[in-house]
Parts: sequence; structure tokens; C-alpha cells
Amino acid sequence: MDGAASSIATSPPLESPPRPQYTLDPEHLKHYEGSSPFTEGEILNLHKRFHELSRDGLDRILHDELIQVEQMRANPFASRICELFSEDGSGVLTFDNFVNMMSVFSSHTRPEVKMVWAFAMWDFDGDDIIGPGDIRYGLNLITCSGVAVNPTLQMLTRVPSAAGLEDQDLDGIVREVVKEVDPDGYGLGYHEFRSVLSRMPDFINNFRMSFWES
Repeated sequence: MDGAASSIATSPPLESPPRPQYTLDPEHLKHYEGSSPFTEGEILNLHKRFHELSRDGLDRILHDELIQVEQMRANPFASRICELFSEDGSGVLTFDNFVNMMSVFSSHTRPEVKMVWAFAMWDFDGDDIIGPGDIRYGLNLITCSGVAVNPTLQMLTRVPSAAGLEDQDLDGIVREVVKEVDPDGYGLGYHEFRSVLSRMPDFINNFRMSFWES
């Protein structure tokens, strides 16, 4: 082996460049402390986690990056959550959006705030009424039987069934749910929706999410 080849063979492997270190200046840290339920340490942890999830190294988390996180993978509304908390419905979150999202899902946030966002989550067409169509979309997401939110197109698109529910079976479930929560058939406004949630004691416990763990 000649000298050049020997030098190449014994050279240490190239290391990936270190990721940039992101910090929060005191002014922004104070702002987040005053506008969220988090302590200084929790905000710094969120900031660190945010940049760990931002694989492109920019000050944002892409929709496809966020829905792969363990805390989101098991949530049938993951794409819907990304859409709601992004500024333009694209599912791309800035750190402000990320803190806002985590604030809503914090155990320290008032139930009324959680109910407002839960209503928005089920109001797929944005008309301030949860009607049979919204309920069907939501149940489809929960059963993985054919509707997913495409945050880029801001629309509902058909996807292959994962749970095996036929449309007629789902329609029957929707009719039963509507009969239970909306017997008048006018759709649920926010106050009616809040009344329904008040009969669900597990709602607050289930409307939580933490990103402290990697």
C-alpha cells in the first residue's frame, strides 16, 4: 500500500458538524413565562426539544417531523392539531406556535381553554358549528377508516381504510352519536359542545400532552 492510500485508510472518519446551539434571550424567556403556564426551566426544556425536532435546522418544525413524535403518533388528531396551531394552516410550527400548543395541552391550563380548542378541533369546516359532517370526519380519524387532514392543502382527503369500518357502519355510528349529542339536529355550537364535554369527566385528563422526553 502506498503512502497516500495508507494515509486515507488510517484517517479518522469525518464527523457531522455539530448542531447550532440555540438560546433564548432573557426578554423572550420572560415573555414566555408571562404568557404560558410554564416555568423558566420548562420553557428552556421546550426550547431545547423544539430544536431537536427541527431536523432542517431552521427555526420551525415541519408537519411531517412533528407527527412522528411518540406523543403525536398515537393521536388520531395529530395532523389536525398541527394545522390548528400553525399560523397559516400548513402544519408548520414556529416556537411561538409550539409554546401555544403545549400550553393548551398543559395540565395547568384551565378547562375552559381546553374546551375552546377541543371545539375548534372538531369544527373541521370552520363554520362555528359541529354538525354531522364534522362528527363523521372526527370519527373517521379516530377509527382510521378513511379521512385524514392534509395540512398543506387545508382540506380533508380520503385515505385507505386501516380499521376496516365500512361507510355504512360509520354512518350508523354517526347517526347514534348525533342522536345522543344533538337531538334537535341543528348542530352543536360552542356552548352545547361544552355541555357535552361537561358530562365526560375524563376529558381534561385526556387533553394533555408533554414533550419533555426525547
